[in-house]
Amino acid sequence: MTLKERLRFGLEHARRVTNKLLDEIQEPNDWVLRPTPNANHAMWIAGHLALTDNRFAIMLDPPSAIDLDHLKDLFGKFSQPQEELSAYPSVKEVRELMRDRRQNFLRILDNCSEEDLEQPTPEGAPPFMPNVGMVFQMAAWHEPIHTGQLTIIHRILGNTPLADRPVGK
Repeated sequence: MTLKERLRFGLEHARRVTNKLLDEIQEPNDWVLRPTPNANHAMWIAGHLALTDNRFAIMLDPPSAIDLDHLKDLFGKFSQPQEELSAYPSVKEVRELMRDRRQNFLRILDNCSEEDLEQPTPEGAPPFMPNVGMVFQMAAWHEPIHTGQLTIIHRILGNTPLADRPVGK
């Protein structure tokens, strides 16, 4: 398996798990359930992941990025989750944005050669992402940080952990 194939697998697997957890949120107000006062809720996590994929697109393929500046205060780094669901776009809109921005990010990966993955990141990239491949790798480990937060919400809502389910459920 090539590096590119491993990166794609990691990105796809992380998103599958996140989507399974989000799919099980049934009640609208459960999207803003916070396990502790300073914790993130599912709506913030979903929007944040979409914005993150778009920020990576800005870094690697600016023409494929979209203008999401209007959502920075809701979902950007250092933003604070809002208590009311009405402060956010609809769940459907945020989930569609997640799908769209991840599909775009995967297209960027698909268009990279193995050699491209070794190229340095543009000036201004964080030092822990010294090359293009590390941007994809960072995305693959960033998402599970937030998915771990979702698992707590998932359990509070009374759902069985995904790991305890038969394969395919």
